[in-house]
Amino acid sequence: MRKVRYEVAHVDDVLPDVGRVVPLGPGGECTLFYHAGKWSAVGSLCPHQNASLDGAPAHGGYVTCRRHGYRFDLKSGDCATLGGYGIPVFDVSIEADKVYVSVWEFD
Repeated sequence: MRKVRYEVAHVDDVLPDVGRVVPLGPGGECTLFYHAGKWSAVGSLCPHQNASLDGAPAHGGYVTCRRHGYRFDLKSGDCATLGGYGIPVFDVSIEADKVYVSVWEFD
């Protein structure tokens, strides 16, 4: 496996405290957040009923699914609402106002 970094957005494309789903590599996607002065990238769907996290609000370090209110930690992906649920989290870096997300891929 190798870690691959993808350019996914410009910093101006993401509103503070609101999720934005962006393409991630070939056929994937993630949700970007700029919250409390930090960048986060998590999976694009809530695992409860596969609702999109596009436009989902972030508050207090958590993203809240707009369909049923499930809350997920932006650092760990753990669900604070109900055990057993979680969303993937990805490394984010910023260079020259471009947002990059890193994922592990098979060689």
